[in-house]
Amino acid sequence: MIERQILRVVYSPFRAFEEIVKNPVAKGPLLILALGVISIAIAGYVSSLKVHVQLNSDVGPYVPLVTTDVFGGHMLSIVIDAPLRLALTWFIYTGVMLLVVRVFGLSEFSWRALFFVIGYTFMAGVVGRLITALLICPLPTVQLGWGVWNPAEGMEDWARQKILEAYETWFSSPLYQFANYLFFVVEGWTAALAAIAIHAMFGTTWKKAVAISVIASIVAYMTRIVLLSL
Repeated sequence: MIERQILRVVYSPFRAFEEIVKNPVAKGPLLILALGVISIAIAGYVSSLKVHVQLNSDVGPYVPLVTTDVFGGHMLSIVIDAPLRLALTWFIYTGVMLLVVRVFGLSEFSWRALFFVIGYTFMAGVVGRLITALLICPLPTVQLGWGVWNPAEGMEDWARQKILEAYETWFSSPLYQFANYLFFVVEGWTAALAAIAIHAMFGTTWKKAVAISVIASIVAYMTRIVLLSL
């Protein structure tokens, strides 16, 4: 079953990719893409739960951000933006992997199969974002005053500075700092899964599989920074 393969990518990747490369299909990575969007939405929702904003005026009450009209638009932007970014990341990673694999002389393969197999490696990101959401839960509530979360024209820089000050308790928290470092752990985990996938798919040596994965991961990461920051 596809669902079992996806779970095995997390707890038994060697066995999982041995099965995946025999019959790589679109359903698995597309399901992971959907899980990726859901995990991003969950992380965004949990982050918003920890934010209270002041309504109406400087003396107005503070209410949870999730109860305001702004929150609906925020979640909608996440749902629209997340699948596009994840799909672009998938295409970039596969494209770079395709080039690196050819450079290393592994030419007898289907790019379509490689595309589907690489899609399974993004399960690491799904788990990473869910862990991040759990790490955010114990953090203290952030209060954003009137004019900070909804700045008037010309006050954007001032509001941005006030937001940074409001989040200072997060920035100094070990949990938040760990969540930031978790990004690099997930990137390394994804690269490790890619190495296992390359080894299973081509039957090449572990040394070559790791080299291909590391090079492709670094180049893909740099490409993503350039393209997604435009």
